[in-house]
Amino acid sequence: MATIPPVILVLDVNALSTATPREWLEFSRVGSCIVPQAVYEEMKFLFDRSPDPDLERIAKAFNRFYSTSGWQVSDAHAHHPVLKTVNNQSLTKRSRVSLAVGRCAYGLSQTFPSSLVVLVSSDRSMLQRIYDIQSTNLCAITGQALLQWCRTGQRPIAVSQKLQRLRSTGGSGMTTGINTTIQTTTTPSRITTSRSRSAVRDTSELKDLLSQITSLVLALAALMFAGWLLWRLVNDAGLREQWRPSNSPAPTQQSP
Repeated sequence: MATIPPVILVLDVNALSTATPREWLEFSRVGSCIVPQAVYEEMKFLFDRSPDPDLERIAKAFNRFYSTSGWQVSDAHAHHPVLKTVNNQSLTKRSRVSLAVGRCAYGLSQTFPSSLVVLVSSDRSMLQRIYDIQSTNLCAITGQALLQWCRTGQRPIAVSQKLQRLRSTGGSGMTTGINTTIQTTTTPSRITTSRSRSAVRDTSELKDLLSQITSLVLALAALMFAGWLLWRLVNDAGLREQWRPSNSPAPTQQSP
């Protein structure tokens, strides 16, 4: 029996905002969870300056959740004719983030041809665009479909079809029927987070600081020991000089 290909979930902002932290935790049961860089930055923005109390609450919950979730941030980015804007088209911020998420998902599908990349979004336009790409290892579902998948274990139809095609092609997820151009993509070693990079830097600085403190403490201890040893030598010599006359025998007087 052929092995089931790994699943990579690419989460849009709306997929996160319509779920709870407990449901976010369930996402990891069906696949590796990837947060596109654009989504991560948007969640940081909502954490600091969201005018919507509900979005601010979600952003704060995500900030607490992410540090221990095992999720990763990816800056994968690939171009495809379907994932482009119309000339002179003005995009809203939400549309720009959605487009960045779609390009991230497509970039990951090209970088990991043996895995099934599943974009999770409620943007109907983006869902249709991903469908139009017709890639063997790329599909899109709604956040509600993902929750149903996590709770029942029943894969959405789009996921089941793509997994079947991916297994039948021997794990090759090359796009069919459309020419593509990859501008930049990530590899597993580059799927990192700004928090983890900062943590590595902080850990290195902490090690250097501890090393300096240890050296200073050892130097002070050696100096104190040398001072104590010198004091003992001087003190012992003074005591010997002080007690020597009293300890010498008194001269005896001879009778005439």
